[in-house]
Amino acid sequence: MELSVELLLETLQEQFSVTDYHLEGGCPLLGRPLLYAPDEPLLPGQVYLTKQRAPALCREDLCAIYLEGSVPEKLVGCSICLDAELAAAFNAVQKIFDRFDQWEDRLEQILIRHGTIQDLLNTAHPLFQNPLMVMGMDFTLVAQVGEEDLPAEQRIFDPDTDSMDLFNALEQDETYQQMQRSREPFLYPAHIMGWRSWNVNIVNRGYSTHRLILAETSRSLRVSDGWLLSRLAPYVGYLLEWEQDPSQSGNSLHGLFRRILSDRTADYIEMSRQLSRLDWKEEDTYFCLVFKVTYLDKKKLAANVICSHIEKTYHYSCSFLYQEDIVTFFDATKEGKDLDTIAGEMKYFIRESFLKAGYSRAMQGHSNLRRQYVQACVALDVGSRIRPYLWIHHFNSVVFPYLLEQSTRRLPGYMVSHEGLLALQRHDAAQHTEYMKTLRVYLDQNLNAMQTAKELFIHRSTFLYRLEKIKEILDSRLDDPDELVYLALSFRLLDNEQKKQEPQN
Repeated sequence: MELSVELLLETLQEQFSVTDYHLEGGCPLLGRPLLYAPDEPLLPGQVYLTKQRAPALCREDLCAIYLEGSVPEKLVGCSICLDAELAAAFNAVQKIFDRFDQWEDRLEQILIRHGTIQDLLNTAHPLFQNPLMVMGMDFTLVAQVGEEDLPAEQRIFDPDTDSMDLFNALEQDETYQQMQRSREPFLYPAHIMGWRSWNVNIVNRGYSTHRLILAETSRSLRVSDGWLLSRLAPYVGYLLEWEQDPSQSGNSLHGLFRRILSDRTADYIEMSRQLSRLDWKEEDTYFCLVFKVTYLDKKKLAANVICSHIEKTYHYSCSFLYQEDIVTFFDATKEGKDLDTIAGEMKYFIRESFLKAGYSRAMQGHSNLRRQYVQACVALDVGSRIRPYLWIHHFNSVVFPYLLEQSTRRLPGYMVSHEGLLALQRHDAAQHTEYMKTLRVYLDQNLNAMQTAKELFIHRSTFLYRLEKIKEILDSRLDDPDELVYLALSFRLLDNEQKKQEPQN
C-alpha cells in the first residue's frame, strides 16, 4: 500500500521528534523506504532516508527524511527532519508501511469472503479511534461503530432520535451542499452537528448515494484521516453495490471472475469447474479487454451502463468494474468471432465513449485468465505512455517496449547493455569514428556485408576494415547468435536511455 506523505509525517510524529518538515509541491503517494546512496539513481514516489547532506534529494516527486546533521539549508518538496538514529528511523518507517499493508489486506479479505459493511467499519475503527458511519444521502443509517463515544444528544443518526430539524438545517447549509458535490474528502465543521467530521461521498452511476463519515470525539482529526477514509470508501462502495446487485454473488459469472482476479489463493481447478458449469468451457478460447474510464466518461456514461451495453452486444462476454477499471472477458469460441473481429467492431464505441482500452492475447482454456487480465493492463499502461494519441492498445504491440522496461526496472539501460558496445561508444566519441552506426546497420542487415556497405554509402573494403576494428574493440568474432541478439537489444536500451536524458517539451 502506498502512503500519503501527511500520513507518514503524522505517524512519525507519534514516535520521534520532528524538528522540521516541508510538504509543498507534488508530494506523491509513497512506496517503501530506501537508504539514500549517492551512486544509485533516484526513483520517484519513494521515501529516502539519509545521514548526509544530499542536494539530489531536493525534488518534488519523492520524500526525503533527513537525520542527525544532514538537514539542508532549505527544505524543498516533501522533506521531513527527524531527531533519530538512521536504523531506528528506517525500521520505524518500515513498520508504518507494514501496519497499513496489513490493514488493507484485512479489508481485501472481507471482500473475498463476502463480508459486510459492518465488518469493514469494525476493522477500520481501531485505526481511526473515532466513530465511523455509513449513511445514505436520505440520512438512512447503513452501519456504524464507536457511536457510544458520542453524547446522546449528538447521535443524530440514531433511528430512535427525532432529528428532523437537524436534517433540515443540514439541507439548507451551503457548506453541506458543497460537501454533497465533493469528490474529495471533505472536512465538515461542527457548527450544526456539534462535532467536526471527515466525509467521503460514495458514488454509484455518477451520483453520490452514500457517505462515509468519521466523527471527531476521542481523538482530534488529522489531515491523514481524510486520505485514509478515501482508501476505505471504495471497499464500502463495493459492498454497497454487491448488496444491491444479485449478479455480484460469488456463484455468478461476475463473482467467479472477480475472485479469479483478486484471490491468488483460489483453487483454480475448482474455478475452472465452476466456469464450465456456467458453460464457459475449458476448450474455448478467451481474451480480456480492460477499459480506463476517465472522469468525463463517468459523468456521461456510468460504468454499469458500459458493462450492460457490452454484455447485450456480445452474449458470451462478462463485463464488470474492478479496481476502478472496466474488465471484460470474451468467450471468442462461443461468440463465433476472433479477437481482431470483435476489436474492430468495438473500436467506434471505444472512441465515441472517450475510453482507453487494452487487449490481451487470445488463449485457450481457463489457466491463463488472470494472466490475460495482466496482459490487458500492461497493454493499456505501456501503450498509453508510448502512444498516448491512440485509444486502443493490443498487448502484442507493446511486448517489446514492455520487455525493455522490465529489463531496466532495477538498473539503468547503460548498466545492462553489452559492455563492449559501451567501449565502442567511447571510441566513437574520442576518435570521431562511426563504429556504432556501422555495427547497427550491419545487425539490421542480418550481417550482410554488401548490403551494409551500400546502406552506409561506403566501399566494401572500407566496411570490412571498420568491421575488423569493431571486432577488435568488442573482443568478439560476432558469430555467437546470443551475443548478436544481446547487441541488438543493447542498442535499444541505449536509445531509451538517451530519450530519458533529452529535455521534454
